[in-house]
Amino acid sequence: MSLISADAGRVRGEIQVEKGHLNAIGGTHGGWLSTLVDVGGSLAIASHGFNTTGVSTDLSVSFLAASGEGSTIVFDAQVLKMGRTLAYTRVDIFNNDKMIATGSHTKFVAKETRQEKE
Repeated sequence: MSLISADAGRVRGEIQVEKGHLNAIGGTHGGWLSTLVDVGGSLAIASHGFNTTGVSTDLSVSFLAASGEGSTIVFDAQVLKMGRTLAYTRVDIFNNDKMIATGSHTKFVAKETRQEKE
């Protein structure tokens, strides 16, 4: 995985689909795309200066189109709301500018600490 951009509350990155990311019929595995929603949402929260990003309370993914081995997947993760105890994120996943999945990820962040500014 490599990052394309990172700003406070928004992270974009890309990753190549490899053979180990495929399901039994050769498409990108839904569990792998769900993991990308989890990681992407966590990175978006971390971009607010958190050392750790809490624990998941909810994760939902809708699969919209297929992709396969060799595809370059781009994800766009953003924090929709950062509350005192919960952070809400959305992660959109694309293959060649076509959205193939979209997910929401909620995390409990009340006990997390922000990084000290140097």
